[in-house]
Amino acid sequence: MTKDEIRTICEKRFKELGAEKIELQPSGECWTLNGEFFKVTTLQDWWVLEWTNNYSYASNYCFEDLEPMLYDISEAEIITQISSLLGR
Repeated sequence: MTKDEIRTICEKRFKELGAEKIELQPSGECWTLNGEFFKVTTLQDWWVLEWTNNYSYASNYCFEDLEPMLYDISEAEIITQISSLLGR
């Protein structure tokens, strides 16, 4: 999968769960749901979901990472990762 495909699947799942897209500086585009902040970071060989429940941390790019995931992953696996992170 490409970086754009990964991001699109993640964004679609966040929307389905009721998250709202926000822009934070310097963190950039994030998602917020029930007081928690989430970010999808795509790197050269893998991508990671990041989260924090602290607005100040989210505003200053201080997120906690989930384990790195390779791009060779199915849509179902991505949705499972997001759902497990959100406890849904």
